Amino acid sequence: MRGRGMFDRTVEPDPRPAAPPSRNRQGMRKGHRREYAADRERGSTISFRERCARGLTDIGVHGAVSYRDLAEVRFDGHPYTTRRAVNGWIDDGLVAETTATGPNGNPFKILTLTPLGITKAREHAAERGMDRGQRIEIPRIRDAQASHDTAVYRACARERERLRRRDARVRRVRLDAELKAAVARASESERKRHGKRAADAERHRTAQELDLPLDGRDQVLYPDAQIEYEDAEGRTGRVNIEVASDNYSQETVKAKAAAGFAMHASGPAAAGMLQKLGLGGRDGGSWLKGPADRDPASVEL
Repeated sequence: MRGRGMFDRTVEPDPRPAAPPSRNRQGMRKGHRREYAADRERGSTISFRERCARGLTDIGVHGAVSYRDLAEVRFDGHPYTTRRAVNGWIDDGLVAETTATGPNGNPFKILTLTPLGITKAREHAAERGMDRGQRIEIPRIRDAQASHDTAVYRACARERERLRRRDARVRRVRLDAELKAAVARASESERKRHGKRAADAERHRTAQELDLPLDGRDQVLYPDAQIEYEDAEGRTGRVNIEVASDNYSQETVKAKAAAGFAMHASGPAAAGMLQKLGLGGRDGGSWLKGPADRDPASVEL
């Protein structure tokens, strides 16, 4: 039987077993103060407003983010707090909530920005010290790629946490489409003016400038995402992130790993491949569990 949630939205009953201990060690109090009690238990000093600002920025930076992933990354996995934030964004016209299909046919909810949301997310990004060139826009959602694209967000969240533990600050995130466009634009401009040889030289120069390696065939290797950061001493650096899917070949994985990419797996087969190749350490021997391994009704929290 369906119930009515806050803001009179329909709420599906949760068919999952009890939440894992890591999410609810002491048990949540009932009522509208549950998220604040959880913050006190964890010693958190992040306000709800700040969580919302970071979450909205994440959606803009990554284009499309799974509802549950955002809950885990920005709201400590708490259903009430996440639903409160998302409902507020929807009511304010900042976010659209839609459904995509995972690789096993399971539907899962994804969040994208509206034009008004883009403006707000850009303000949040600037206020939090992100580079003025940070791209924030509405993506074209391709259902076949939605599961992989949202897995990239989870991988970036893991790398951001590693950087945070080193007192480094993320300044910019570039997705593969932006990186490819930057190299292609520079190369094509030179080709029109000076021909193919100049275009190749410019392609090499631009790739080097963006810390993008070349493979043995002189082709630029593009990661799924690149995080640009500033460390505690003020030095800048980049992390190239690749999310291997279950259909990746060993040759592709080896080439990306040899190029220094931070390798993550989005499924059990890919995780097994990384382990076999000795590349599974970054994920602690597990994989980035996403829509493929979730019950269809569980993703909304």
